[in-house]
Amino acid sequence: MPTFDPAQLARWTAGRWTTLPSAPLRGFAIDSRSVRAGDVFVALETAARDGHDFLAAAASSGATAALVSTPNAALALPQLVVADPLAAFQAIAREHRRAFTGPVIGVTGSAGKTSTKNLLALLLGATAVSDSSSPVLATEGNLNNHLGVPLTLTRLDPAQHKFAVVEAGISGPGDMDPLAAMISPDLALTTLIAAAHLEALGSLDGVAREKSRLSAAVRPTGVAIFPTPCAAFAAFRDLAVRQMVIEPAEVIRPSAPPKDKVYFAITQRGETTAIALAYGEPPPLTFTLRRVTDGMAQNAVLAICAALWLGVSREVIQSRLAAYAPAPLRGEWRRTASQLLYLDCYNANPASMLDALATFYAVAPAAEPRLFIIGGMAELGPEAAHHHRALGRSLQLRPQDELFTMGDHADEVRTGALENGNSAAQLTIVSTHNPIAARLAGFRGAVFVKGSRRYQLEKALHVPSVHLQPC
Repeated sequence: MPTFDPAQLARWTAGRWTTLPSAPLRGFAIDSRSVRAGDVFVALETAARDGHDFLAAAASSGATAALVSTPNAALALPQLVVADPLAAFQAIAREHRRAFTGPVIGVTGSAGKTSTKNLLALLLGATAVSDSSSPVLATEGNLNNHLGVPLTLTRLDPAQHKFAVVEAGISGPGDMDPLAAMISPDLALTTLIAAAHLEALGSLDGVAREKSRLSAAVRPTGVAIFPTPCAAFAAFRDLAVRQMVIEPAEVIRPSAPPKDKVYFAITQRGETTAIALAYGEPPPLTFTLRRVTDGMAQNAVLAICAALWLGVSREVIQSRLAAYAPAPLRGEWRRTASQLLYLDCYNANPASMLDALATFYAVAPAAEPRLFIIGGMAELGPEAAHHHRALGRSLQLRPQDELFTMGDHADEVRTGALENGNSAAQLTIVSTHNPIAARLAGFRGAVFVKGSRRYQLEKALHVPSVHLQPC
């Protein structure tokens, strides 16, 4: 684990120590309940609570020091006094990253960030995202915001890590700039621009402007990698950094100068997804992995291109792809004795929903009934009703299939499904997980489960964590 010099922390933050720590500083914590020996506790002030009220608890848990705006003289705990603990914490992360000489890759996009981050970390040699001995530092869970990014970056250990893969998530205007400044990416990957966070960002152009700020922060020797549809937005088209644009094509051919472009093709073959791409000189490179959605396959192209750029060989990439499996409840398949389930309980927007449904239709056995469990798609702003109704109209329900839907716009999903000719008897709106769990208990067939995180659809599931090998 890294070690932080107290004098250096004071310089980075323009702070002063009440007393210098006598033990090594080895990390940072923002929750007094998760403090470990050697940690600096960051006393954050929020609308709900003031971290300064938990200084004693942090000290009791083993904190070596604290980052504060108002020192507590009654505590023997060394305290670094700064104007703003959050800004100081981010400054520490920014400077600590600047001292790291290995490649740092930032990952953002309207969907697929976490899966892409995990896959790229795997391709770069990660043994597991949470493995403390892995040579690749990667964002854990969804620690991708103004608090999660500095928590991730301050774990960088130059004695251990060769790469860092850092996820950047935003929800409103101005969110990305501080994240991009901390990450200072050598490579920036953008999965896609889609209808997400529209409540705060207003439009797809607003989403693109905010997401593009990560690519705009790429270092002079680096590259921004993104799919062709991103280039439809001026924010990406006008980037003043080197770009690698991936584009689907029926004929895989090397790109023509001056733009860096990688043409690729995706072929779905039963339980396998095959990818061919023209990276560098002919012939095209080919890769296979367990069956994923077309959208995730495109994200795999982004990750493969990044790994190739960073010097990983095709052979090593392919061997690592063979070990890929989605994170639990993030686009994974599970099987029980009577059910085949597609589960994504963390992300839902119109683009990712249609992408997942297309794969479900292709994989689910045609002879078996299908049960669709759909939660709402959050943060779509004024267009939310329209998007949910369109989702309902797109559902391909057969007479033997059923739909359970919950969320603020469940009625719009149902209305759209009725407009598509489905029977009202097939469609059920629920406000709790209990009716879904009851129906699942006796259901035999294929089950599609997808919704935004706020709906926690996994609470309706009572299935063992058995992954298909492969699906």
